[in-house]
Amino acid sequence: MPVPETIAKPRSGAETDTGTGGPQTAAEALRPHAEHAFAHELAALAAADDRPRPARWRLSPWAVATYLLGGTLPDGTVITPKYVGPRRIVEVAVTTLATDRALLLLGVPGTAKTWVSEHLAAAVSGDSTLLVQGTAGTPRKPSGTAGTTPGSSPTAPAGTPSSPAP
Repeated sequence: MPVPETIAKPRSGAETDTGTGGPQTAAEALRPHAEHAFAHELAALAAADDRPRPARWRLSPWAVATYLLGGTLPDGTVITPKYVGPRRIVEVAVTTLATDRALLLLGVPGTAKTWVSEHLAAAVSGDSTLLVQGTAGTPRKPSGTAGTTPGSSPTAPAGTPSSPAP
């Protein structure tokens, strides 16, 4: 679906109010892609990156981790952290991708899964729109399923794959 050229501002004047009193353009309303918003950092990392890169990667695993975790390059360029948390999580994610395996980010809403995957894609390929997203649903039991276990069905015949093992 194409993005409309202009987006009307809410009458309450809250989050999208730019103070101009008129409608916002799509570019003003949408956050820029990571590869555009942090182009100067990605370019500086590419220039300073002399480490081996996996096939089809724009940066080495070291540079990708530095892009996400932040740091200062030898030329003095400051790379702002995109992820603030355990360094090991980013290192495992980057290593997983570098060894040509799939990466699944799992967690409750609001734990930066999409943010991290967008920045990983921007650093690895230069295109943060190359994301596959989805959900498996919620771990909560739906109402009316008392006595069932996740993955089981109260109406499935015994011995079917959706029945709990005896």
